[in-house]
Amino acid sequence: MKQLIILRHGKAEQDTMAKDDYDRILTERGHKNAAGMGEFILRRSGMPDLILASSARRAHETAILAAQSIGYPEEAIQTDQNLYFAPSGWIMNNLYKLSDQVSSCLYVGHNPGVTDLINDLGVRLNNLPTASAVCFEFHVDSWVDISLERANFMWLKLAKEL
Repeated sequence: MKQLIILRHGKAEQDTMAKDDYDRILTERGHKNAAGMGEFILRRSGMPDLILASSARRAHETAILAAQSIGYPEEAIQTDQNLYFAPSGWIMNNLYKLSDQVSSCLYVGHNPGVTDLINDLGVRLNNLPTASAVCFEFHVDSWVDISLERANFMWLKLAKEL
């Protein structure tokens, strides 16, 4: 079985002319919610085998804060610049390449890609809010076999519910 937890990055500072979007940092609320969602993920689904994140600063910070709450080693977080604003299909292509020794993956990314991915896996959602997460399980042995037909929705947790 494979488990995928999709987490949108925490609330970030507003886009300004002075700072590139890629380098935007989390707000105080973003820090609090990312850490709180990590605690929730640990209680609900346990420690993931892998945390995979966009390398954009706000997504990487979210991954670090969630990892700290989970007890996952920060240096083991995998980041990829190609996941910065990646569309759903690109995210899936990256998931297909995961080692089959990884049973559970926490993916930290951006809208619209994360919401589109959730919709592509069969859960109708207009918008995944910042620092909110959705979990799916797939009764397969290999990541290359995950698909809409094999997606089992497990839970949705909104940051405002923390």
